[in-house]
Amino acid sequence: MDTLAYSSRMLGWAPLGKLFFVIMVLIANLATSSMLVPVVTLAIGLILMAYSTNFRIPFLIALALAEALVIIAFGCGMVSISGDTGTVIWDTHILWVHVHMTDDSFNKAWLILFRGVAGMAVMMAFATSTPIPHLSQALRQAKIPTEISELVVLIYRYGFLLLERMEVMWNAASCRMGFNGAMRSISTVASIAVGIFISSTNLADKAQTALECRNYQGYFPVYNQPPKMGVKWLAISVLTFAGMYVFGMYTEGWIDMCDILLSGVIA
Repeated sequence: MDTLAYSSRMLGWAPLGKLFFVIMVLIANLATSSMLVPVVTLAIGLILMAYSTNFRIPFLIALALAEALVIIAFGCGMVSISGDTGTVIWDTHILWVHVHMTDDSFNKAWLILFRGVAGMAVMMAFATSTPIPHLSQALRQAKIPTEISELVVLIYRYGFLLLERMEVMWNAASCRMGFNGAMRSISTVASIAVGIFISSTNLADKAQTALECRNYQGYFPVYNQPPKMGVKWLAISVLTFAGMYVFGMYTEGWIDMCDILLSGVIA
């Protein structure tokens, strides 16, 4: 991700300004019940991602995003069949689950889905354009305690060592038929998790000794300081939030997913 972020066209933008802008957009995304506000949020996220990295996303991050989409879709499905107000669309029992779908719960589920996808796009635009050291500087400029911002950098830098250790153990287990069958796979994964936990404690001791030998004073110096947030970022963020909020209040109720998708069923 850092390699991608350092090649981003948005690298020179103030990290705290980008963070504040993303927060304002996400708040506006949640502030109204309009279906069109998440569409605007998604458009902002996609435009920023296109400008930043031309939609280049590492495979593991894309896999994590796909998993998140599946979780969001499943959660929205549960919301849609757990209605308590509105016109009943579907009421039945599937095994031990009582399905009670109403028009309100159906529309709410779609709104949550739109909000989730739009929020992920905006957050990815920020993540793929802001290296971790720049994020640490942004947290420090926001008056976050130094211990927290430096902890973010430490976890990020030394997390790769644990991932490398896990990959070695995973390949070793695979070569020894450790994933032959469901039960053996579960036992192997549990053993790897225990080994990673033990390795993390040993690695923490070695890392602390290495840092002290290099005169670590509690923070990682950044010699090429990223730009600081100015009044321009504050004005853009506030105006964007105000515009999206007013737009959401004005367009609230314009789109009814129940009427669009289930009009024939209800009739």
